[in-house]
Amino acid sequence: MDDDANAPDRRTGWMTSAAWQQDPDGPLPVLGTVIEVTGQARDATLRVAGLGVFVAAINGEIVSDPLEPGYTDYAIRAEFCTYDVTSRLVRGPNVITIELGPGCYRSRKTEDRWTKIETAYGDLAACATLDWTDDAGPNGLGRWHATTGPARTANWVGGEDYDAHHEPDLQAIASWPTAVPAKVPAELRLSAKTIPPIREVQRLSAQSVTTVRPGVHVVDFGVNFAGWVELDLPPNAQVRLRPAELLEPSGEINPVTQGWGPVFHTVATADTPRTWHPRFCYNGLRYLEITGLPDAPAARGLVLAAAADPAGTFTSSDANVTELHRIIRRAITSNMYSMFTDCPQREKLGYLEQLHLVYPILRWNYDVRSLLANTLRIVREAQEPSGHLALYVPEWDPFPDPWRGDVNFGLAIVFLPWQLYRTYGDLELLTANHDTAVRYVEHLLAAREDGLVTYGLGDWNGRHFRYVPFVATSTLARALGVLADTARVLGLDGGRWYDVRAAVVGDVRQRFVTPTGEVGSESVAELAVAIHSGVLTAAEERAAVDRLERRIIADGYYLDVGEIAMAALVEVLASYDRHETLYQLTQVDEQPGYGYMLRHGATSLTETWDGPTFGFSQNHFMNGAIDDWFFAHVAGLRQAAGDAGFRQVVIRPRPCGALTSAAASYRTGYGELRSEWVISDGQFTLDVAVPGQTEAVVELPDGTSYEVGSGEHRFRTAAG
Repeated sequence: MDDDANAPDRRTGWMTSAAWQQDPDGPLPVLGTVIEVTGQARDATLRVAGLGVFVAAINGEIVSDPLEPGYTDYAIRAEFCTYDVTSRLVRGPNVITIELGPGCYRSRKTEDRWTKIETAYGDLAACATLDWTDDAGPNGLGRWHATTGPARTANWVGGEDYDAHHEPDLQAIASWPTAVPAKVPAELRLSAKTIPPIREVQRLSAQSVTTVRPGVHVVDFGVNFAGWVELDLPPNAQVRLRPAELLEPSGEINPVTQGWGPVFHTVATADTPRTWHPRFCYNGLRYLEITGLPDAPAARGLVLAAAADPAGTFTSSDANVTELHRIIRRAITSNMYSMFTDCPQREKLGYLEQLHLVYPILRWNYDVRSLLANTLRIVREAQEPSGHLALYVPEWDPFPDPWRGDVNFGLAIVFLPWQLYRTYGDLELLTANHDTAVRYVEHLLAAREDGLVTYGLGDWNGRHFRYVPFVATSTLARALGVLADTARVLGLDGGRWYDVRAAVVGDVRQRFVTPTGEVGSESVAELAVAIHSGVLTAAEERAAVDRLERRIIADGYYLDVGEIAMAALVEVLASYDRHETLYQLTQVDEQPGYGYMLRHGATSLTETWDGPTFGFSQNHFMNGAIDDWFFAHVAGLRQAAGDAGFRQVVIRPRPCGALTSAAASYRTGYGELRSEWVISDGQFTLDVAVPGQTEAVVELPDGTSYEVGSGEHRFRTAAG
């Protein structure tokens, strides 16, 4: 039974093309039907469920959003999408078509293209209903026909092949073969899509076009982005398109970050010009190589992302600080599709760890409640009977160990509902995910060896697994505290989890903390994780923060940490008001780090600290924790301790370094929260806006504090 009574009527079953069934690695299927509208159409609603990626059109005009429907575990569930198409129907015959591509539903490896995962759940298929009323009364869809179309192949990461010579005749649908029943997973059910659709959010013009060889042109769109390339092609053209994030010194593209195999599109036009972009995949790129034309065609970059509402803004007087915010936001946007992905080029998978590690930067920039609630549903569906959770969901193609079971990935089921509750006051998400969280934590506790979690990735830095038992077990200790707090808020007995946490902390201390409070090898990563996880006493923690800061300064602000320790490092230094050190991390550019990325031309946050000088993803948000410091400490927008939903806030800006001004805003459920400060002529001036139904404490840099209610307020004090 489907999860929603409004799901498309499946009495006619899932449909596909007989020609495609005979050659499932060949041209992609197109379904079509014709309806007759008598008079004026009213209240027309089209519902489509597609297995793979679908493109729905009426009278040749696309009505679906890009890359529908989104990620699910196709063995058990697919989503249907709903469109109001009243304005698209005309008097007389109307042609309805659905084109189908494989997406992650049927991801097959080929010799010519890079493929990250391999899946084969069944036939590419769709089911659909169109309900409307006209002068003849209520109506619905009739017989479906099916053929194959101009999309000859499509690979979710490898690219797409298109040939306009195979466009089907939409005026002759009745002569197409009848659509045939499709083979689909037996337990498959349908549910309504609940997240924002993917939309074009920005259009980029070519910043330069270089002919590197006769017939080979390289387009630079100016920034790294995720989405579609769109070209205006002449008649009878055959072109090959290769995306890239990097250039060689010669000006040729360097496609190394695209994957461990070729990534390209081919496009053939017929007797008329054609404006083309992919339909069944997307790319992460800055550069596009175009081969096959004497002159470069007009090209645009269509930036695609989930249409989540923007939540916050930030700017400052410091060029590095402001630019870092921009490239972090761009990396978030580039990976905000039906789920937050790791990267928009070689993988496009829903890894879980970054969702909680850098949750604040997602929240500051976008309204992420529905996107992350949907991800948590998929996490619940993915849990194994043992309680195990994987690194990414849906886990279409399981990774081998040690990739499959790291605690910082699975523990998103504990941390993320709590973070969403703090932001949005959403008790429903806490309740919905609590049992899954408990089962996962019990699985981790049972899997320990001598009190420690000994497997996983540790402080993953894009290259190496580091400090695995220490990081894994310390994170478990922190999660147990959050689980206890969750139980308390839900009116359950959290005492058990506090007790278990104390025991796990004891195991960590016995193995990794000396009697005088030193941690492991005293690396920056170990110190940051130990402080953040609460495995030190209060006195040990204060001393450890001093040692941590001294080590960072002695290392020349070199960020020798992975994504686990980086998130911890920012929170620890900020909570102890070590803002000058955090500011220097944005400035130093001689060694790999934030400043180094900017110095070497990064336009989105990179996967590793050496950014454009190293061939890993140039579009990852996992190391973007510094953006939280910009909002929460430089501008000073913070929740009060114990608050849920931003009803009680603290505005506590902290000027530092060479900053002379900063401003941030955040749209809460009650209105806009804003902080804007400037230092001029020896005076610090702060303007704040407090939303309705909100109480605020404003603390100036000199320590003076004020309690204020909703409205706009100005404060002044001597600078410095």
